[in-house]
Amino acid sequence: MLAELGRREILNVLLEAGPTLNGAALSAGIVHKLMLFYAPKFAGETGVPFAHMSPLAQAPLPNLRVRQFGPDVAIEAYLQDAYRI
Repeated sequence: MLAELGRREILNVLLEAGPTLNGAALSAGIVHKLMLFYAPKFAGETGVPFAHMSPLAQAPLPNLRVRQFGPDVAIEAYLQDAYRI
């Protein structure tokens, strides 16, 4: 799928998914940039994980930038240099 998108010169893909697909994309090394949005509301006692991954693959996020959008917060992290050769 990604090879076909690249052939069509589509260079960006937004992945808005649950923990299984997020974990698979991160584990495959195809994620270059994360944008995590948080709203300051409580959703109850049970939480949904961001990604299902092995503990060894969960490294600290590099190159963090935090921005506020009204009451919401966005965390931006670059995991890979998209322009590396």
